[in-house]
Amino acid sequence: MEIQFSVAQNGLYVANQRLQTRAQNLSNLTTPGFKALLPEQADLHGPGARFLGTSEDFSTLGTPEQTGYDAHFYIKGDGFFRVSRDGEPAYTRLGSFQADRDGNLVTPTGHLLDPAITVPDDSVALEVSADGLLYSVDTDGVATEIGQLELVRFQNPNGLLAIGDNLYAEGPNAGDALTGAPGDIGFGTVQNRMLEGSNVDPATEITQQIVDQRSYQMNLRVFQTADALVSRAIDLFS
Repeated sequence: MEIQFSVAQNGLYVANQRLQTRAQNLSNLTTPGFKALLPEQADLHGPGARFLGTSEDFSTLGTPEQTGYDAHFYIKGDGFFRVSRDGEPAYTRLGSFQADRDGNLVTPTGHLLDPAITVPDDSVALEVSADGLLYSVDTDGVATEIGQLELVRFQNPNGLLAIGDNLYAEGPNAGDALTGAPGDIGFGTVQNRMLEGSNVDPATEITQQIVDQRSYQMNLRVFQTADALVSRAIDLFS
């Protein structure tokens, strides 16, 4: 009887964690750059299953969302922007940048784009080519090249470690960091005045939520049945 309790208890925990993951995904349906969380579990040699945690789904792109802001960049395809975070490299697909007081392009939390690009004081607009060349347009309409956007890709993006603010650090399972220009073989292209939206699919999340709810109910019923049998056995021998 003990094994039945263990199986049901593990099943309840896994189902509850999966439900929480689905709820988090749905709550970030409109969050720019959010990657759907994938719950992971494993069957135990002992009773039941074990929840291993979550990974982020980099297999599908989020829908591009028009923002109209010159320093917002959308990566169409594979790749991450690299930024400097406390002197260490970090990576993001959310190309939401702005000029700081010195004109340097930084993330909303102040992390410097790497390689650095400085926007001139007389700039009234920014334009980017598909291969990542960035141009500043002055008040006379003259466009001047001010830098080259670079992208970094990994053999296994799911091996990256989420560190908050839509940033990721290299993990031991991510593979080598490969650097290239937008449009190079294996790398996506870049467009500005738009950001990558959330890649959460509401239909998938709601369907899986129903499955996880039923799994929770089934394991709860097993637990309740085992408890009733133990109570009956105690009554018979008391």
